[in-house]
This record gives sequence, C-alpha cells and structure tokens, in this order.
Amino acid sequence: MKYPSTPPCPRDLFSFKCIIEDVELTCFLDYSPAETGSTDSLGAPYEPDWEESMTLNNAYIFGTDVDIAHLLLQSLVDHIEVSALEKFNDR
Repeated sequence: MKYPSTPPCPRDLFSFKCIIEDVELTCFLDYSPAETGSTDSLGAPYEPDWEESMTLNNAYIFGTDVDIAHLLLQSLVDHIEVSALEKFNDR
C-alpha cells in the first residue's frame, strides 16, 4: 500500500524541517516582515511597531499528509516559529 506524501510547500510560505518530541516534521510558515508604525502630527505613536515573525500554518509528519499543527502545544509552536525565523534570516 502506498501512503500519501507530504504536500508541496505553497508558493508564499517558508518550508522548515524540524524534530519535535522525536517526531520529524515538515512545517509551512508564513513570514511577516518588521513594520514601523506611524505617529500623529505631535509624534505620539498612532500605530505600533511590529517585529518580524513567522506563523505556523502546517506541521506535517514527515513523509505523510498528516497535519498535526492544531494538536501541538503553544510552547512547541512558539519554538518552531522562532527556530524557523532564525533559519530564514541565516539564508
């Protein structure tokens, strides 16, 4: 029996492979660049500054089409997003 493989990464997302709790994952994340907020005519902040970030969309068990992103603890999601951002900036 042939099992489905991990889907290809959508064009606008960043692909990141990692191992979490001994499970190899292929993750797809959305990158958001840093943005400088605006100020009013007196120089007071009107909109906040935003740091660059990654947002986890999918976390497939490697070699399968099983997406477990919605099952991961928030601390694991945070770890994946920070690690992916570091790799993204190192390329």
